Amino acid sequence: MGDGANYLKENLNCFVQIYDDNVIGMVLPNVITYTIAHTLPGDKGNRATAGTKEATLENGLIIQVASHKSEGDEVSVNTVSGTVV
Repeated sequence: MGDGANYLKENLNCFVQIYDDNVIGMVLPNVITYTIAHTLPGDKGNRATAGTKEATLENGLIIQVASHKSEGDEVSVNTVSGTVV
């Protein structure tokens, strides 16, 4: 399943390609929304700058998010580039 496995989460609708009872690939949505499970506290007064920080999403994926984001916030991730949209 390659890098696509990093974007899986519960109840996600995707297409799975099967050949001879083996999974050979999958097609994910281009954008998936996740909840931030862990990150440093948000800096609400810092929206004007383009600073980022590391965040762990609900599925364990670690990405860079805007510095004002906090735990419990939702972010949409592009599954092709791996960036927040």
